[in-house]
Amino acid sequence: MFSDRLEKYRSGLYLKRKEMADKLQVSESYYSLIESGKRSPSKNFIEKLVVVSELPEEYWIYGINQEDYINTRDEFKSLKKALDTILDLGYFNNVNEIFDENNDPKDSLGRLLISALKADMNCMIKKRKGN
Repeated sequence: MFSDRLEKYRSGLYLKRKEMADKLQVSESYYSLIESGKRSPSKNFIEKLVVVSELPEEYWIYGINQEDYINTRDEFKSLKKALDTILDLGYFNNVNEIFDENNDPKDSLGRLLISALKADMNCMIKKRKGN
């Protein structure tokens, strides 16, 4: 159950609910409702939790462990998610707006896409090595 995983994670860090709420940039009351199972986490909450914990959203939502996640993860998931978000926000219409003629990023959007690609590549390498 999501609330059990959340409580176990927080306890493993030896944090109080208030400290964990601060770490996730949410109110203590909202965090407490989620950890107690009285409220479902928002997508934004899960995204913050993924960043802070460095655990995949599949772990938080479905309880899939790290080893199974590597074996079942969609290829280029991070890149697809980053690109979908950027396109939905209408930040660019052409790849040349993000990367220069040497394929170097012009701004933070390009760096974000490169970071997402690197995360996907690391996952694919682990998958091939059987880790």
